[in-house]
Amino acid sequence: MTRQSLKATLSALTIALATAAAFDVAAPTPAHAQLFSIDQSEADDKSPPVEWDKKRLERLDRNVRKLERAITNYEGKTGKNAGPPALIEPDPEVVALQATVEILSRKVDDQAQQITQLTSQIEEAGFAARKANEKITGLEARIGTLVQRLDLVEAHLKDVDAALAGPPPPPPTTGTAEGDFNQAYDLLTNGNMDDAERAFTEFTTKWTSAPQAAEAWFRLGQIRTVKGDVSGSVAAYATSLKGWPKTSWAPEATVKLANALSQTDSAKSCVALAEFNKRYAAGASAAIKSQAKALATKGKCS
Repeated sequence: MTRQSLKATLSALTIALATAAAFDVAAPTPAHAQLFSIDQSEADDKSPPVEWDKKRLERLDRNVRKLERAITNYEGKTGKNAGPPALIEPDPEVVALQATVEILSRKVDDQAQQITQLTSQIEEAGFAARKANEKITGLEARIGTLVQRLDLVEAHLKDVDAALAGPPPPPPTTGTAEGDFNQAYDLLTNGNMDDAERAFTEFTTKWTSAPQAAEAWFRLGQIRTVKGDVSGSVAAYATSLKGWPKTSWAPEATVKLANALSQTDSAKSCVALAEFNKRYAAGASAAIKSQAKALATKGKCS
C-alpha cells in the first residue's frame, strides 16, 4: 500500500466516522471494509447491517488515531526496507484478562512477601520459645534445690524447737509409789518407750526409798538398752543391783550389765559374770545361763 493510498483510506475513514456520528450510518463503505480485511463478497452480503452504537464508534475513532500515528511514522522512514504500518486492535477480553493476571500476580507477590514475613516471625517465636523453655528448665532445677534446702531447714527448725522445748513432762502422779510404778510399767508393756522412760525416771527421783525403786532402775536399763544408750543402761543396771537384791529380775539385770560392759570394758564385764555365777546362776533360767556363758566365751573370761 502506497503513501497515497494510505492517505486516501485515512480520509475515507475520517469522513465515514464523521458521517456515522452525525447520521448514525448502519454500515461502513466497501472501502472501509477493505481496510479491516472484510471480503467484498461479505460486504455485498444481504446480512443485517452493523449497528454503529457509541461503543463501536469510539473503537473506530481509536483505530483512526492509530492509523494516523502509523502513517506519520511511515512518512518518517526511508529505505527500501520500510514497510506499511500495521493496524492492530487488541481484543478487549485479552486486555481485561491481562489486567486480571497482573492484579493476581501482584496479589501473589504480596502474599509471598507476607508468607516470608510470617515465616520469619514464626522462626523468631520458635527461638524465643526454646529460650523460654531453657530458662524454665533452669528455674525448675533451682526450685527443686530450694525445696530440698527448705525441707532441711524445716527439719532443723523442728529439732531446734524440740531441743528448746525440752522433753515432755512425765505422766501425772497417782499419789502413791505403787500407783506410779504400775503406771510406768503399763506404758512399757504397751510399747510407749519414751513415756515409760520419763515415768520411771520421775519415779526414781520422787520415790527413792520405795520398794519398787530398784526395779524401776532395772526397767530404765532395759529401755536404754533398746534405744542403744550403752552408758545409760550400764548406770541403770548397776544402780538396780546395789546390795545384790534377791529378786526375780536380778539374774537378768546382772547378765545385761555384763553385756553392756562388754562393749566398753571387757574386764568389768567378766567381773559382772563372775558375780552372776556366784550369786544368781543357781536360780537363773536356762536362757539367762546360756547368755552368760556366751558372753564369758566371747570375753575370754576365766
